Amino acid sequence: MKCELIQYQMAAYAAHELPPETSLLIEKHLNQCPECQAWYQEITEMSQIWGNPDPVMDMPDIVAGVMEEVRQMPPLAVRSLPRSRPRESQKSKLAHFGLAACLTFCLFQFGIFEHLGNGLTEATQHLSTRMEHIFKEGNP
Repeated sequence: MKCELIQYQMAAYAAHELPPETSLLIEKHLNQCPECQAWYQEITEMSQIWGNPDPVMDMPDIVAGVMEEVRQMPPLAVRSLPRSRPRESQKSKLAHFGLAACLTFCLFQFGIFEHLGNGLTEATQHLSTRMEHIFKEGNP
């Protein structure tokens, strides 16, 4: 088996999650390949570190102090937010939609999109010609 494939499956092998026949192939490869042996050693060391973390130093309990500070804080003044009327919202949406439709109509009427398309076509042709020249001549 190739080392890439072995190394790809190494974590599953170390966790004993592979079928027996695959594990046997990996064991045979590990007996012959020092690079994969080093890889396996690194994976087992990492799994031991993750499995048995260092004990956490005694950390002070700050929850009680923070909660006491929160309780002592003055209450916030409750503000009443002005309610927007749904009709104004609908009217606003309708006005924006109408404005967008008018602008779109004007842009099409004056041929803005047609001129934009022509400009893009010309730029594309110029770049294409330039690239052909570069490939043929070998210099800009």
